[in-house]
Amino acid sequence: MTEKSMIGIIAAEVNNIEQSQIVKGIIASAQSFGRRTVIFSNLYNNYEYSEALALENSIYDLVYSPQLRGIVLIQEAIINEKLRSIIYHVIEQRQDIPVVVIGLYFPALDMPNVRFIDTDDEDDIAEVVRHFLEVHQLTKIDLLTGFQGQWPSERRVAGYRRMLESHGIPYDPSRVHYGDFWVSSGISYAKRYISGELPMPEAIVCANDHMAYGLLDTFLENGIRVPQDVRVAGYEYIHERIYHTPMLSTYCRGRNQIGQNAVMMLETMAKGEPLPSFRPPKGTWISGESCGCHSNLEQLREEVERMRTKQQYEKWNVLGTQEQQLTLCSTLEEFIDVLGKHQYMIRWVQNMYLCLFENWYDTSATEPVGMLTCRSVMPWYRNRPPVTCTPTDFHALFVNAPDTANHFYVPLFFEQHIFGYYVLEYYEPDSYDDVFRNWMKTVSIGLTFLCMKNDIRYLLQCQNLSEHHDALTGVYNLQGAEKVLSVRLSSAAEPLYSIAVKFSVFQMQTRSQQTEFLTQVADVLRNFVQKDGICCRIDQQIFLCTNLPCHSMEECEMLMNRLSAVLLHSTNLLKERNMHTVLYSALKFEPNTDVKECFAQVQQKLAEETSLLAQRQSSPHTSTLYVIRNRLYETLALSADIVCKEYSFSAGYFRQIYKDCFGISFHQDTINARIYHAIYLLSTTVMSIASIAEKCGYEDYNYFLRQFQKVTGMTPGQYRKNV
Repeated sequence: MTEKSMIGIIAAEVNNIEQSQIVKGIIASAQSFGRRTVIFSNLYNNYEYSEALALENSIYDLVYSPQLRGIVLIQEAIINEKLRSIIYHVIEQRQDIPVVVIGLYFPALDMPNVRFIDTDDEDDIAEVVRHFLEVHQLTKIDLLTGFQGQWPSERRVAGYRRMLESHGIPYDPSRVHYGDFWVSSGISYAKRYISGELPMPEAIVCANDHMAYGLLDTFLENGIRVPQDVRVAGYEYIHERIYHTPMLSTYCRGRNQIGQNAVMMLETMAKGEPLPSFRPPKGTWISGESCGCHSNLEQLREEVERMRTKQQYEKWNVLGTQEQQLTLCSTLEEFIDVLGKHQYMIRWVQNMYLCLFENWYDTSATEPVGMLTCRSVMPWYRNRPPVTCTPTDFHALFVNAPDTANHFYVPLFFEQHIFGYYVLEYYEPDSYDDVFRNWMKTVSIGLTFLCMKNDIRYLLQCQNLSEHHDALTGVYNLQGAEKVLSVRLSSAAEPLYSIAVKFSVFQMQTRSQQTEFLTQVADVLRNFVQKDGICCRIDQQIFLCTNLPCHSMEECEMLMNRLSAVLLHSTNLLKERNMHTVLYSALKFEPNTDVKECFAQVQQKLAEETSLLAQRQSSPHTSTLYVIRNRLYETLALSADIVCKEYSFSAGYFRQIYKDCFGISFHQDTINARIYHAIYLLSTTVMSIASIAEKCGYEDYNYFLRQFQKVTGMTPGQYRKNV
């Protein structure tokens, strides 16, 4: 599904309270337009770019999804230049959709599809100064702002100056002090006031709360009374007032409203309509004791409740045993169960998905491979089959979610290896907080332990046969396949017909289970290719059977059906896994073709099959239909009446959704299931044809013969002779 229906949000360290307020506004407005939101954020947002954390910024590659209707970039969250250039490059590639940037104007983003909006720091600081001038009748007011020469700092100076001059008070540059927007600046200037280096004013306006807290704490330690000796006000409202005394008076920027404005602007741009003039939203005065006023009790109650909740979740995360339990897991199934038992540790989340690339367990891999397999970790959703999709197919995870759901994508990585993504699902406008960062570190470390433990077991169970053979199965490895296939292609007079088989069952297995299963598969494939064929394992999950006894693609596809039947019934695929965990492709390699081109053809064909599988899984009933089909092929005795009764389907509806999902009617698939079993028995046993017919559920021998010939194009006797 490629319909552009979602709004993407680009942020950094979105757990930060300021970014969270904007995100909530975006989500609320998007929901009012019937849009879903997908949020992309890294976990770490250092002032200096860290190469050790560079891999997490691959999260922004998801912005290339064709399903996005528009993008909101929270630019103020991007605090280092290198990360900013990475994100700007992504935005530059998305000139096909509207983009709204919340933050300062940057020439690098000045493109036809980009609009800039922001709150007005100048107006906001002017309102703080107005409060001291008009409510408290003060005139000796200092300003502590950020870095000198930077736009946000100077805008706040401009608001301070404008309000003073509008009240007839001359602007005095000596009352403006430049800092770094951090607590350290507040501490430093408080000491200068206390020592007498700077004359103590009547009031100090701080250009953010962090600097205000530095002032308050240092004044308190040194006996300076606030507000009796000096009054203090902050700016930003970062929800940490209860940790400091007196309670800080501050100003909350219109962050929620700016988020809502961004969505309204996106919708207007997407429709091609003229944009209305933009007016920055006004903020809100947050009353406290530090300016000489009194706190709003209802507002204070909400803050205290919020902080108590945060402390409770922090306590669960710090004192819980999840980390130890994860490192003891031996299988991914156990790992997900542990996550599910501890899901309560993430505040108010409705669903969580562990999304892993096909090669997540290969710690030597430098690049992620293939599709994502996404599993809900919530205990009440554990019976749902995993969702297989491309990383940018956001619809795949929304299939079972309410219309109001929104998803946060967070990178899951350890050092230079990326496992995939962790996805949080919320129904209300909300976002995760700082505690979730600890959760992600725990999950990453746990997955790394799981990889290491299974690598050791795998190595202990394998024998090194030769450099050209796969150590586990004994068939040709990639290097051996390249060598032997090159010789065959260069000497062949006719095309080489081949069958590629891809298994996607390994993510839920230990290495021991993988070894047992792959050994079974290798035995089947070696017998299948016979003496002139080549059997090789060219990838962790892909086997290739080539130089098969075929003279056309039709014959090759017939062989592929036989191989499918044998694999289904001679391995534990049906009993312990699902049919859809195996994909097949019939291929033809022309003589003198470069062997690397052949392998590229294999990868492309299987990628197409994987994509088709992912499309099928987007149906709301896919998980149920897979269970039904697997059961049908295992028992050979499932009827449509039984299915409709068990799952409360009407007969007509069931027939329709089954055919839509698998491209074949349930009735015809029932016949195929029986004939596939007959093919397996004809290929691997000496049972009589009459006995095989009875074994496959046919009471009428002649009817079985007609059905078999209709499906395979030959009689059972002819089929056995060809085998």
